[in-house]
Amino acid sequence: MSTFPPFPFSAAILAGGRSSRMGRDKAFLPLAPNGEPLINHQAALLRRIGCGELIISGRLGVDYGVPGSRVVTDTMIDSGPLAGLVALLTAARHPWVMAIAVDLPHLTTDYLAKLLAAGAGVSGVVPLGAGGYEPLVGLYPQKMLPLMKDSLAAGRLSLQPLLHTAVAEGLLRPLAIEAHEQVLFTNWNTPADCGNA
Repeated sequence: MSTFPPFPFSAAILAGGRSSRMGRDKAFLPLAPNGEPLINHQAALLRRIGCGELIISGRLGVDYGVPGSRVVTDTMIDSGPLAGLVALLTAARHPWVMAIAVDLPHLTTDYLAKLLAAGAGVSGVVPLGAGGYEPLVGLYPQKMLPLMKDSLAAGRLSLQPLLHTAVAEGLLRPLAIEAHEQVLFTNWNTPADCGNA
């Protein structure tokens, strides 16, 4: 009989973006009219897959209102998701970190469990679609930190080449996104995306 989760891991939510196109902090957008905020929805999703701890990469001075979570901030401001991932992996208590963006409301526990199973405590996993990697949903090993920190320090903020290098070095493996899974990666960037136009 298998146990779930298959290995200890930290869970993380990337919520430190400016949300400039949305015009308000996406973390607090309701999932549905009068529904729970996205940040709470994503936290519940991660807790259902058995994470050992929950960390939020957020903005300084913001109370995200998620009980039992820790908030970390970027050491380099305006450096995008890479800075958030560095902060999360540095703070994590486990060698594996399941990271998801706050603005992906269609993610499911089944898909995150699929990523965990694909990694099996041996390698990180990042989804790969026709347009490239989907880096804001991934199982990341702390062993990637030196590579990430070097890229951040050099101002190479794009995650696509970084992930390509990590795959080539055996730190990550790509997991092909199936046609029916494409919707899981639909994010909310503008009011029109979430029906708040």
